[in-house]
This record gives sequence, C-alpha cells and structure tokens, in this order.
Amino acid sequence: MVGIVLVSHSRALALSVQELVRSMTGPTLKLAIAAGAGDDHKELGTDAVEIAEAILAVRGEEGVLVLMDMGSAILSSETALDLLEVPLRANIRFCAAPFVEGAVASGVTANLGASLDEVCAEALASLKQKQVALHSDQPAGETKSPQDEKSAAQPGEKIQLTVRNAHGLHARPAARLIAETRRFHSEITVRNLSNQRGPVSIRSLSSLATLEILQGNEIEVAASGDDASAALKQIAQMVESGLGDTLPSETNGAAPRRKAKASAPRKTNSGPMPVSSGIAFGPGHYFQTAKLEIPQHKASDIAEEIDRLQTAATRAQKGLEARREQMTATVGAANAEIYEAQILALQDPELIENAVRGIKTEQLNAAAAWNRANQQIVSRYETLQDPYLRERAADLEDVGRQVLELLVDKKSSTPALTERGILIAESLTPNQVSTLDRKQVLGVILLGGGPTAHSSILLRALGIPSVVQARAAFSGVDFNQPLTIALDGSTGSVWLNPAADFLAELQTRQAEEKTREEEELKHSALPSTTLDGHQVEIFANIGDVSDVEAALHSGAEGVGLLRTEFLFLERETAPTEEEQLQALLAIADKMQGKPLIVRTLDVGGDKELPYLERAVEENPFLGVRAIRLCLANEELFATQLRAILRAGHGRDLRIMFPMIATCTDLDRVTEFLEKVHRDLEQKNVPHLWPVKTGIMIEIPSAAIQAESMARQADFFSIGTNDLTQYTLAADRGNPDLTSYQDALHPAVLRLIEMVVNGARKHDRLVAVCGEAASDERAAAVFVGLGVQELSLTSAKIPHIKACLRKQSLSHLQKLAHSALHCHTAAEVRALTP
Repeated sequence: MVGIVLVSHSRALALSVQELVRSMTGPTLKLAIAAGAGDDHKELGTDAVEIAEAILAVRGEEGVLVLMDMGSAILSSETALDLLEVPLRANIRFCAAPFVEGAVASGVTANLGASLDEVCAEALASLKQKQVALHSDQPAGETKSPQDEKSAAQPGEKIQLTVRNAHGLHARPAARLIAETRRFHSEITVRNLSNQRGPVSIRSLSSLATLEILQGNEIEVAASGDDASAALKQIAQMVESGLGDTLPSETNGAAPRRKAKASAPRKTNSGPMPVSSGIAFGPGHYFQTAKLEIPQHKASDIAEEIDRLQTAATRAQKGLEARREQMTATVGAANAEIYEAQILALQDPELIENAVRGIKTEQLNAAAAWNRANQQIVSRYETLQDPYLRERAADLEDVGRQVLELLVDKKSSTPALTERGILIAESLTPNQVSTLDRKQVLGVILLGGGPTAHSSILLRALGIPSVVQARAAFSGVDFNQPLTIALDGSTGSVWLNPAADFLAELQTRQAEEKTREEEELKHSALPSTTLDGHQVEIFANIGDVSDVEAALHSGAEGVGLLRTEFLFLERETAPTEEEQLQALLAIADKMQGKPLIVRTLDVGGDKELPYLERAVEENPFLGVRAIRLCLANEELFATQLRAILRAGHGRDLRIMFPMIATCTDLDRVTEFLEKVHRDLEQKNVPHLWPVKTGIMIEIPSAAIQAESMARQADFFSIGTNDLTQYTLAADRGNPDLTSYQDALHPAVLRLIEMVVNGARKHDRLVAVCGEAASDERAAAVFVGLGVQELSLTSAKIPHIKACLRKQSLSHLQKLAHSALHCHTAAEVRALTP
C-alpha cells in the first residue's frame, strides 16, 4: 500500500485532516503527519527531521506520497529527502495537489491498493470536483489578477506529442529543447500525460527531469503568448525528429576476440559491465574524490553572498564552455554535447532561485545555499524510476561541485596517477574523465556508474578500456594493499591479482593486437589489392575539415562521403554561399588532389534546421527529408550547389544526392543542377563543369531501378544504414529492433546485387559508404558481390585494407554467392570470410 505523509505548518490542521481521511479509509491506511515546530509542535513551522521520520514510518515497496500545505513546507520536505540514505529515497513522490482535497483523494485511492502514479493522479485531480460543482474553472474564493484576466482573454494553445527517444527526454534532448525555445516570449509548460506529472516550465532542466518522460510517453505542451503558435510548431518538429538524439544504428562488426585458455583464472563475478573495449592490466590505483567541507556560518552581507554565488556560477559556466570546445576537438561534437546539458543545468532558473532564496530568507552563506539547492535537484533525479535518467544525477553533482569548489576556494579533485596503471573509483564525473592522462591511465574500473552515463560515453570516445558496476568484484578488497588488475573492456571481465601465466597470455593478446594495428597502419598507404590482383578503392567518410588529416594518415585514397550538414546545423540562419565555398575549399585543398565526393544537404528525420519552416510529420523518416527538402527549398539548394561547383573548379570533386527514390527524383535534381550551372556560366563565374554526379542508394525502390538510374547517374553509393532500415521496416533508432539492423541480411544483399548488376550494364561504379563498410565480414561480402569502392570510418581503413589483401576475389565471390542463399544475417556471419 502507498503511504501518505501530510506536512503542514499547523499541527492542529494536520490532525484535523488526518481525522477526516481516517473517517473515510479506516485504520488500515498507512498515514503519518509531520506538522508544527518547537518541542510541543504548537509553533507554526515544519521540521525536516520529523518529515524524514514520518516518511520512514509509512514507507513500503509501493512508495510514499507527500502532501505539503505551503511555502517552506516544500523546502523542508526536500531537505528531509536529503537526510535519507540514497536507497531509501526511491518511490517518494512530492505532490502539488491541494492539501485537504488531495489528502482525502490520495488516502481513499491508496487504501484501495492503487499504484503511486494512480494515487498521485487522483490527488492532483481532486480540486476539479469542487470546480465543477461551483460551475467554474477557478477555485472558490480566488480572485483574478490582471495577468489572469489577460490569460482568460487570450487562452493559451496546447498540443499533444509522443516522445520516441530510446531513453525518453533525458539530459541532452531536454537541453536542446530548452535551448531552441529560448527565443520565444510565450510562457511554455510541459505535462507528462502518461504519468500525470506536471505541468512544469520548459525553461527548467531539473523540472523537466522530474516529469520522467520515457520512450512512448504522451506529453502535453501548452503555450500562452504572442508567439505561442510558432513555439508549439517548433517544439512539435523537434520532438517528432528526436531533438538531435543519435543512437547506434548498426553493430561495429569487430572481429570476435580469442577466448582465454582453460588456465585463465575464474572471472571474479558476472557483475561488471563493458563500456570501452580493449585489454588493460597493471597496478590498481584507488581514487576517491576529496570531500568538500561546506561552511555553515550565516551570511553577514546578503548582497555580497548573492554576488559571490552568481560570480562562481558564471566562472563555472565559462569553464564548461572551454571544456566543451576542448573535447569537441578530441572526441567530436556529438560526444561534447554532454557539456551543453551541464551548462543548461547551471542556467536552471529553479536552481539559482532556490539558492538565492536560501541566502535571502535564511541568511545561508553562498556555498551552503548552493549545496542545498543543488542536492535537492540531485535527489529528484536519484528517485526517478528510469535507470537511464537516474544516471543523470551524476552530471548534476558534477556541476554542483564545480561551483562549490570556486565558492570554498578548493582545487578541483581530479585523478592523477604517479605510475602507469588501472584507475579504480566509485564513479567519475565527465569533468574528471576529461582530465585523465591517457599515457598514465591504462584502464578504468568504476565500482558504480552505468554504461550510458556521460562519463562512460567520454571514456568510450577517448578509447580508454573501461568497465562499470564492478563493486562486487572488489568485495573485501583492501585498496591500501598492492593490487594487480586486468580487465577486458569488450566483455566486462575483471581479474584481481591474476596468475603470472594468464597475465602473460593477456599481454600476448594485447601485444598481438597492437602489433597488428601498427603493421596495418604502416602499410595503409598501399592499395587494397586482392591476392589475384583485383583492386578495391578505399575512401573515407568525413564530417568536416578536422577529419581530413586522420583520413589521409589512415591511408584513404579519397573521400567517398563528405557530410555537408556541419555547415547547416547548430546555427540560427542558413550559411551563405561564401561561407560554404571557403569551408569546401579548405577540405579540397587538404585532400592534395585526391577525389572528394560531396553529399548535398541531408537533413530531416533526426536532423532539423531551426531556420526552415516545416510542417509536423507523423513519420519524418518517410517524409520531406534530404533531397526532398532541398527541392522544396530551392534557394537553399541552389546556394549549396553554387558553392560546390565553384569549389570544384580545377579539382577532382564529385556531387552525390541523398535519398533518391525514383527516376523522377533523379531527373529533377539533374535539371536543377544544370540550371545552376547555366546561371554561373552567364555570370562568368569559374566553376567545375561537367561534374560527375552520383546518388545514394538508400531506398529499395532505387536499388530495384538501378539499371534505369545508371543511364543518368555516374556512380552509386549504397548507404547501408538506411537501406537496411527501409528494407526490413525497422527503425534503426529503436533499441528493441537492433536484431534487424544488420546489413548482411540476405534481403539487403540481394538488393545490393541488383544495384551492381544494373550499374554494370552501363559501366557505372558502385560504392558502399554505410557503417557496414567498416565491418570486415560485410566488406568481404560486398566486394564479392561486385562493389568496387568502400568508404568508411578513417580508423578502420588500415584493417579493412589488410583484410582484403589476404583474400582472392574468386574466394570473395564464392562467399557472396553463399551469402545470397542464406536465410538470416546470422547465417551469413557464420560463413568463413
């Protein structure tokens, strides 16, 4: 049964409401009160300790609903939550329902054995009965303010949306939602219809988190103001497109590791979870974040303390912005978005207001006020039911600590090893991970943490072998004693003080992998020629100019896919022709004459442009995206094509169009490109002409009509991610459908065979530029089917080249023939490459 706690300033009021509830439920209801202040509870006030005791008194597996009367009762209740041990905070719900009506409704519902969500929903809906009885939407006795009158005269607008993100509205999509709606002046609120939480302001990251919006939840967004319609339209588009969430679409396809010999020591437990692949071993170094002592003195100058707080928050934000730029260069913009969520957390109006209120009303010093306000929000995250959202509490603690360190003038607590070895810690914050010395830290083991925590994402991006959730593996271990540790970040295996022979085997495996990688890199500049003399071109997929150096270093013979989205995303206005020209010239010049294939703008689906007006689509991945969006925005498209043609003057540059579904699509883009050429020619602007043009084969219809399209297109490049998604009707962003996301499915392979056969009749080149090209098994099958070029992630180029050099084309053709007659992707993968 759900327990009920009534928190009131007045002991007499609480006792009366308790009696009222008991008269309807009888003695079986788990009900407690925490009311009044002073030794006899006769003074008006609330006591956090008493509230915590009341929660424990009625706490059970079903949870506790806490109802508060007003003002500081809310703050006291949040403080009470901080007093409880973390495991005891689960399933404790603070409810914004009216005190008397909410107590009766929640008590009766809880007594019937309802869930915590149902009890809370009934409490929140309790006032509606009185409003209906009085024929008014306004509670009796309440007068309307001028602002209320204005709202009544201009009612707000509402929309209902479904959140499809795999992890719901977690920190990064929530951060993007807040950032993209700042420009609107309307008051915007969000309510979770699925669990009846909210509404809360869309400006507060922590408040959005308390809604616990999970995948499949229905939300209601309400806006009131002059730009309400525009705001709701923008929000609908962002939510429908996933708010920039990008999820793994295909398995990397890495070759399976050798199994350990029978002499290997028994794995310590099955608990550790893999986070970042690689073998590491060495002395263990236990790191514990230094505890910060929070000063408790009262503030003597309120204005000065508020200024200290705001200065520290501003400095912390600038530090995060600098770290974001640093990590963008190191691990890429997508991984560095972690810091965007932290920056928004610092700007959370609720967090700042609560801290300032503590300084003003209770004369708390800035550090004490900030610590309490931040811990209240952290506690909310920790009590959320979804484990992915709970992991975001670590990010809030990280942000809070950075501000505290500035307020108490303490140096940041970061792990630094005096000798090379394995770092062991309870947990690490993103800030701490970003400071790791990769020459000293050979591997990381976290006793807590989680595979989707932001620190884990960064460890993976930095390439440090890591495992998490390893507490059980170290049960009874004295970290003050010397300890040798081995780990395999691919499997989550952890070995303590392994025997010398097993350690030697691990060392051999590690050395073999390193030697292989070095040898492959050493020969990466050589062509990828099979044993019987057939050459396969190996190109690189790149995102911007910063990727060119790695591509050339890895042996790329050209760029098979330049994603031009970097020119258009993360900005408020479209890039000019000159901006695009200079960016393309920088890339082309770095390529040193090697071929450069430029894909035109591919947005829509999971990538949106805020400066383009678009209608909300039920299924954006099947809607106006990629080439369809470009043809619907001719000036945007013409500007890009002019820049590409001008950048190609005197260079080996080719153009590729995404998401071509029909011959009509190809006719339209060809005619449009010719028109742009004529315009440049009339103005005597130097540009590349004629230009080789190709299309992405991402849609089954294009594969089936490949022969017809080959009459017009100079080359084909198969995007295996989308082709697999559309062939098997399985959303590649849906984690429940990962078993469908394998480009080696025979149905996909038969389509690729059709593309090759159709292209061959007109002597056209066929490439694969999807992620599957980085998979050695898939690459072998593709070449066997007749694919002439593979374009892949730069880091994988040396290995794929080496693998193909060890094979003969005749063998690969036999392999492909066998693959076409398999029934499943698993059967294909079981074939010997």
